[in-house]
Amino acid sequence: MSPAVLRELRKFVAPEFITGDNSRVFAGRYAGNFRSKNIILATDKKVLKQPWMKEITAGLDENSIEYTIFSDISENTRESDVMTGADVYESGECTGIVAVGGGSVLDCAKGIGIVVANKGHISDYVGVDLVTNPCPPMICVPTTAGSSADVSQYAVIRSAEKRKKSIIVSKSIVPDVTLIDPVTLATLPDSVTINSGIDALTHAIEAYVSNGSSHLSSLLSLEAIRLLGQSFPYPEEKRSDLDFRFDTMLASLYAGIAFSNAGLGLIHSMSHAIGGIFDLPHGLSSSIVMDPVISYNYNYVPEGYRKIAEALGIDVKNKGADDLLDEIFGKISMMRGNGQEDLSLSSYGASEDDIEELVKRTYDDPCIATNPVIPSAEVLRIIFQNLL
Repeated sequence: MSPAVLRELRKFVAPEFITGDNSRVFAGRYAGNFRSKNIILATDKKVLKQPWMKEITAGLDENSIEYTIFSDISENTRESDVMTGADVYESGECTGIVAVGGGSVLDCAKGIGIVVANKGHISDYVGVDLVTNPCPPMICVPTTAGSSADVSQYAVIRSAEKRKKSIIVSKSIVPDVTLIDPVTLATLPDSVTINSGIDALTHAIEAYVSNGSSHLSSLLSLEAIRLLGQSFPYPEEKRSDLDFRFDTMLASLYAGIAFSNAGLGLIHSMSHAIGGIFDLPHGLSSSIVMDPVISYNYNYVPEGYRKIAEALGIDVKNKGADDLLDEIFGKISMMRGNGQEDLSLSSYGASEDDIEELVKRTYDDPCIATNPVIPSAEVLRIIFQNLL
């Protein structure tokens, strides 16, 4: 990369973050630093039962922070979850947010922050840069390694009535602080570990080949891919291995900062379309479309995918496109593990009748703007048909 390219003007957005064992205990101290004497503690019912959660609430108590727990959050954050949470925030006279959970909890917390600071309905802010007022102070403790919602300027909210996922993009919703603690992952179910890892990988890959990438985002993307490539496949004995957990959290952090600044691509636009209609976990819907999108994009950025293959630990010497793609897909399949879920859309209720709506929603999703190339509608139809 030439010096002139390195000197191009770039703005980079990231929150303050602390990494390491037991970093979660600083949630109360940070809330105190923000002078948030009364906060909403956004989480979910499973996380609320984890033994390590006690240190978070104890830290709030030690810093004289009163808190109202809000745990009625769906697996795919719904508009109704956000609006209910905003009501809880206002009725509790809260002045800050602590969010402890996976991507859905963190997206819901962002949505709550948007509504209480800007009023109206969360759907009013769907799109790019429509959030005018900054959110209240927000401290995140991620409990999965993949969504990167704790470091990004994105939030994904689903309308159950419309069966649609919508994207909010704004620097106003980047959390103030994220506390990246591998201890919170020690009891994570295997399926969530794998789907989260695939989600982080798609973030890193799409950020790397994005038409909005930069030298710094590319460095972070490749390091995330390298960490994920050496961490997976995921044997059962790694379940409580904090070194493994920390590597996956770092990968999620790097990939999140990369895509928050470089943008995403077609995998995410198609995944959001599928997830909205069929209410699938985001990591699963991304996994479904990952291979065909990589095959399509490879034609336009082959050197980018060669670098991605190298970061995954693949020997790329003297390999043509077909062999290289086969090895990339083999590595991704290994990451999914022996118990990988069915990747056919028909298994989740999709049919030929859904294809036109899926194509339309893919084009409506803002993530497609930074894909290396915008595919034709016919290309999208073929991809969706082949996935049935």
